[in-house]
Parts: sequence; structure tokens; C-alpha cells
Amino acid sequence: MMARQLLDLIIEGGWIVDGSGAPRRRADLGVAGARIAAIGDLASSPAARRVDASGKIVAPGFIDVHGHDDLMFVEKPGLEWKTSQGITTVVVGNCGVSGAPAPLPGNTAAALALLGETPLFADMAAYFEALESQRPMINVAALVGHANLRLAAMRDPAAQPTQAEQRAMERMLEAALDAGAVGFSTGLAYEPGGSARPPELAGLARVAAARGALHTSHIRNEGDAVEAAVDEVLAVGRETGCATVLSHHKCMMPRNWGKSAVTLASIDRARAGGVRVALDIYPYPGSSTILIPERAELIDIRITWSTPHPECAGRNLEDIAREWGCGKTEAARRLCPAGAIYFAMDENEVRRIFQHECCMVGSDGLPNDAHPHPRLWGSFTRVLGRYVREAQLMSLEAAVARMTALPASVFGLQGRGRLEEGAWADVAVFDADTVQDRATWESPTLPSVGVELVLVNGSPVFSAGPGRVRPGRVRPGRVLRRAAA
Repeated sequence: MMARQLLDLIIEGGWIVDGSGAPRRRADLGVAGARIAAIGDLASSPAARRVDASGKIVAPGFIDVHGHDDLMFVEKPGLEWKTSQGITTVVVGNCGVSGAPAPLPGNTAAALALLGETPLFADMAAYFEALESQRPMINVAALVGHANLRLAAMRDPAAQPTQAEQRAMERMLEAALDAGAVGFSTGLAYEPGGSARPPELAGLARVAAARGALHTSHIRNEGDAVEAAVDEVLAVGRETGCATVLSHHKCMMPRNWGKSAVTLASIDRARAGGVRVALDIYPYPGSSTILIPERAELIDIRITWSTPHPECAGRNLEDIAREWGCGKTEAARRLCPAGAIYFAMDENEVRRIFQHECCMVGSDGLPNDAHPHPRLWGSFTRVLGRYVREAQLMSLEAAVARMTALPASVFGLQGRGRLEEGAWADVAVFDADTVQDRATWESPTLPSVGVELVLVNGSPVFSAGPGRVRPGRVRPGRVLRRAAA
């Protein structure tokens, strides 16, 4: 930095946790435009504005590697559930469903309801164009959904693809990656993705690998067959050389708790054999997705939304069934299409998986739900408060690295995830002693506490606490295209 350059902002006196995992250090951070211009003693440097961060942590903005906010830049563009946690970048298009490409007329899938009400875009190029014209509040990287590819290329998406349909899917994936998508996602636990067999997945993975992109997967089974489901996805990565991410890794139902010892060992063997593998979790013992009646008798379920019965959002399925005088399976059928939270995970196992060295954090938040899972508003602050400060599962520096530099490396987000001169000024300032999630199962949209300032590309998008900075009216987020800064 030139000695007397006028900086737009200096965050002074804080503890710099730079995202690398290195120990914190006390320093000032200077921002010029959208970039970090200097880190060090900036007491004598001129600045248009100064923020006192004494005693606070100054970290890279968090990267949510597993979001379903694809259409929220149109429907709920404020994205307060992100910014209030310190999230500055989200990867969308997960679990096989994305904002593009749109299905052929007459084709649909229940999982598309996770995204919102806005019509899907014709292709990823059109999606990115719309994102750039409206400007998101935070940065957005996008995967293309495998379900979308099937729905857009196959007359019968539940069947096996013909040679021509397989090639059509591969061409659509090529076009999406060329437009800037960072990879493709599969939702093998849903239809139509669940109909796919290994050769289909391998064909798509080869297209992604050839372009340096990756494959993220909601695996085929997270319960009794979780080991085989993990091995299936790892085999695709091994065969094709495609980098692989296991989404929201978990082992569902009490009889399967502890199986992560096997699945994590499989992941370690794959990594030792040269497969590039990472995984993510959300820090809760309950999962959330569309309501599946076949699960109704097995698991404690809470309804998050229902099209025919919106008044049931937030209620337990068992109570609804009792009131209606029917079984839980029948009640679930009457509620569909609907969303649900499934209480079938072990908190101790979630924590054990999080401690794996290649594990990242993804909220898997569903902002379209009327009564969402609290992970939407609290995943990242919950890690910092409950997993780091209270449970001491790892150092704060290590946890921040899992939420910043590691995902930036895995998804190829250049200039993100680190505090260093020349990097994009995505910054989160928080109080390590007070940062905490407040969203609960009963009150799932309560904002977190302890995050005091969030910058996206140098512009404030969230501010709280002493020395409050007024966020601007401009949405400063960018579309982060593959292999582009």
C-alpha cells in the first residue's frame, strides 16, 4: 500500500484470524474499494471511516457451501438470514436442484419446491445474467442440478436415459460450466435423481472433471445403506477424477449412529488414493427437506410448510394425525406437498463428523419454508458458540478455516476465504465471547447475536453493536463464476 493512500475503511484494534488456521494476531485491516489494501499498524494511515474492533475477531466472511437460496435474490433479496451470521458467499444449486435449466413442459419434481416460487431460468447463462442485473446481497457461486438436467433432457425423467438423452444432459452440463457454474450436484435420495445409475453419473462427472469442476452429492441413502451410498459417490470420483463433496453428511436413525466411523474411513482411503474429497455438515441433530410419507411412522417429524394445510406449519405430525383421527402416514399424504424436519440424528456424531479435517459448514437452509429449520438462521454462529467456545471441539482459528479458506479452495473461489492484501474485502467482525445462534425449533427465525459487522466486497451489509456502521443500499454481491476472481 502506498504510505499515504486514503483508505475507505480501517477496522482497527481487532484480532486478525486470517482463515489459514494460523494463530490470531492483533492488527488493523484497511479496505480500499472492494479489496483488502493493508493489514498491520494503520494508526497513521488516512481513512474515510474507522471502526473500533478492540477485543473482537476480524475474520474472512463465511462461505456457506450448501445453500438453497437460488431464487431468493428475486423473492427475498435482503438475505438477512445470511448476513446476520457473517456469511458473505453462498454456493447454491445443491441436492440436484438449481435455478436452471428449466424442465421440459409437463416435467416436474417435488424437490424443486425447495427453491421458491419463481419460474426457473432457461439455462445457467440466463440465470447468471439475471443475478448480475439484480445484484445479490452476497456473493453467489452456483452448481447445476442433476434433477434439472434430467427434467430438461428426458421425456420420462424416471426412466434410464437413452444415448441421445445422456448426451443432451452432458451438453447442458458443458454449457452450464462454460457459463460459470462451479460444478454439478446430485440428489440421489430424490426423484428423478434416484433413478440414475453409475454410468450416467460417471458420464456427467467426466464432463465436470475435464473443466476442473466438481460433483456434490446428497447421497442415495443416509440411513441403513449409508456406507454403500458413500462408496457409490466415491467410486464415481475415483473412476472419473472428478472432485467430490459429500453434502450434509450424516447417519440417520439410532440403529445407524456410529456408522460415520466407517464412512469417514472410506473417505480417508479415497483421499489417500488421490480422490479429491470433502464433506459438509450443519450443526444440528435434525434434518429438513420435503415431507416423505414413507418416513412418517419411523421418525419424529415437524411440518415446515404445507400447500393444502398451511395452518399446520410448525406443528408435529403426530399431533396433526391425532387431531385428524388417522395414522401418521395418512396425515402426511394429506399434507403433501409439504416440508418437514426429521429428528433422527445423533448430536455427538454430528460433532465427530465436523472434526474431520476436510469437513466444511453448509447451512442447507430453506428460506422458502414457512417455519424453517433453525439452521437457516443459526448454523455458522452455532458452530462458533456451541462447538468452539462451549464444547471446545477445535480452536476458533481451525473452525474459521473450515468456514472460509477450505471452502474457497474446494470450490475454486479465487481471492476469497483469506484476509490478505489484495484479497476481496469479505469480512466478518464478531465477539468470540458472545457470538451465538438464537434460532430454535419453536422460534426458528431469531437472528444470531455477537456478529457486529459484515462486509461484502468492501461494502457493509450488516452492522450491530457499538460503533454501528450503516449498511449501504447497494447490493454489493457478485456472481462468482468458475475459475474467475
